[in-house]
Amino acid sequence: MKKSLYFQTELERITDLTLREFCARFLDERVGAWFWLSGASSSGKFHPVFSQGIGGLVRHVKAACMFLEELLRLSRWSYMPDKYKDYARVAILLHDCAKYGKGDEMDKDDYAQHGAICAEMVKEFWDEEYADRYGKMPDLIPMAIRSHMGQWVTDREDRPFTSLDQLVHYADYISSRNFIGIPSVTAEYEAVAEQERKEFEKLTADIPLPF
Repeated sequence: MKKSLYFQTELERITDLTLREFCARFLDERVGAWFWLSGASSSGKFHPVFSQGIGGLVRHVKAACMFLEELLRLSRWSYMPDKYKDYARVAILLHDCAKYGKGDEMDKDDYAQHGAICAEMVKEFWDEEYADRYGKMPDLIPMAIRSHMGQWVTDREDRPFTSLDQLVHYADYISSRNFIGIPSVTAEYEAVAEQERKEFEKLTADIPLPF
């Protein structure tokens, strides 16, 4: 099974099909084996329970993607052009892909610089596989990945600067607060949520809603 299927829901939110394919291929071809098994926090101190243990990092990323979609409903970002929303979706989906190194072997020494390392990995893969057909990757994507740690980033010049940087940082930050209790971020959860959405749409089909 292609491991990008763990993020099928998140990938489908990316409206640009080239960026969607790019993310899926990056997850399948460039992300280390440790990513799919590790917890979001190596110490277990700084992330909520749902993002600890085996698969915790995957659950953290899925939660961050959920929070990003909620932040996009706020007026500060809701008027952002669709292509920039896609850039944010790409950045939040890939932001921790180098958290513990570039290869299959976990290297926790890379943690302090993982935003910058991940940004370079993403840009490198685009340059190798997509630049000839589609030109340069939009700078806003690697910038948002590089700055996602906010005030805790090692290089002060990599702190969030643009509104898109801040959007990605806030989504990551909120999802990492250890008081949050999301029961699960799994295929089962998403199936139930999708069923509830369909039932809600049926019930409200003829009702004008204020949102």
